[in-house]
Amino acid sequence: LIVTPSDVIALDARIVVDEEVMQNPVKEYSHLILRPYPERLIKHASLKDGSEIKLRPIKPEDEPLWLDMLTSCSKESIYHRFRYDFYFNSHEVASKYCFIDYDREIAIVAEVEENGVKKLIGVGRLIADPDVENMEYAVLITDAWQKKELGFILTEYCVEIAKTRGIKTLAAETTKDNKPMISVFKKLNFKIRFNEDTTVSVVKDLSAED
Repeated sequence: LIVTPSDVIALDARIVVDEEVMQNPVKEYSHLILRPYPERLIKHASLKDGSEIKLRPIKPEDEPLWLDMLTSCSKESIYHRFRYDFYFNSHEVASKYCFIDYDREIAIVAEVEENGVKKLIGVGRLIADPDVENMEYAVLITDAWQKKELGFILTEYCVEIAKTRGIKTLAAETTKDNKPMISVFKKLNFKIRFNEDTTVSVVKDLSAED
C-alpha cells in the first residue's frame, strides 16, 4: 500500500476463504439471538365459502386474540390439538405460544375481520428439532370455521414453509376420530400410521420432493 499526500494506491490484495464456511454456509440471521418477524410469510387466501383470510406468523401482541380463539373452541377441538385437558387461560401459557423464536419455531395464524374486528380462527405450528432438520406440526381450527378447507390451507402452507427452510421430514400426531385432519394429511401425501392406542402418527419426507 502506497500512501502519498494526494492518493492511496493498493499494490496487492489477498482474499482468504475459510473452506469450512464455504462448505457450510451461514444461515440468514444466524448472528442474531432472535430472528426478526418474517413478514415475507404473510399471504392472503380464500376459503371454499368465499371468506377472505390472512395467513401470517403469530406475534407476541396476538396474545388476547389467541386466548379468544381457544375460548371459542370446543373441548373436542382442544383435545384433537393437545390430546389432553389443556388449561390455556393464563398469561404464562399464552406467552409461550405467542412469543416464539422464529428460527426454530413458526406459528401461522389465520386471521379474519368481522365488523371491523380482527380475530384468529386457526393456527398451524411448526417446531424444529435442535439440528433444525426435522419439524413437528400441529394445527387447531375453531369450531365455527371447520369444514371450510381451512385445515388444508394452513397445513399446505406450513408444508411449503418447511420445504423452503430445508427441513427433511415433517411429522404430526392426531387422534383416530379426527377424520377431517386425517383426510387432509392423506391429500398432502403424508404417510399414515394408526397406533395401538387412540392416536395416529403421520410423516412426510420433504427431502424426497426436492
